[in-house]
Amino acid sequence: MGADYAGMAKKAFQATWRISRILTVNLCRRGLILGRYTLACWQKQKVNRAMRRLGEQFFQALEQGETNPLVVSEVSAAVTRAKGVKEVKDRNYQAIAAIKARIRAAWGTEPAPPPAAEAQDNPETAAP
Repeated sequence: MGADYAGMAKKAFQATWRISRILTVNLCRRGLILGRYTLACWQKQKVNRAMRRLGEQFFQALEQGETNPLVVSEVSAAVTRAKGVKEVKDRNYQAIAAIKARIRAAWGTEPAPPPAAEAQDNPETAAP
């Protein structure tokens, strides 16, 4: 009889340990998500600033009489800066989605997608 209680106590301790470990890891992941969202807000401000500068450069080129303002070096540089900042912001949101998927997978409610499926969904990161 005593062995049965010892085995049950051991299983209960292991289950409690596993759940508390999952909770702790997911809490850290949620902290990462909070940090990423904070970073995303900052990046959104950078995108807005870059787009505002792009518009200013565009209209300055139009006021100078340029027929195609996108060929002006200042405007094209502003376009590349705005695109770069937007890409960084989008990668940040992709990282947030990946962290959320790991949180769901930790509880076993949804199986984690295999890495090959992620590469097939995004042809830019897929190997040639």
